[in-house]
Amino acid sequence: MKKKLAVMLAALLCLSGVAVPTANALRFFISLGDDAYYVHGPGYWVGPVYYIWVPGHWERHHGEKFWVHGYYVARR
Repeated sequence: MKKKLAVMLAALLCLSGVAVPTANALRFFISLGDDAYYVHGPGYWVGPVYYIWVPGHWERHHGEKFWVHGYYVARR
């Protein structure tokens, strides 16, 4: 009985190495917010002007909600 259990466990361990997907087999990302638009980080300088990231947010206009994407604002 112990020998059968050991053989089945060894077979299971061998098969699990084949069944485990490789690192490149499946990869997905879930992103919430404005990561795609957030290019320069939280802020950056262009000459004497410093630009600050304003994150996206929901707004209401005439009773309907809509998403306002994030954007950079110049601060002097």
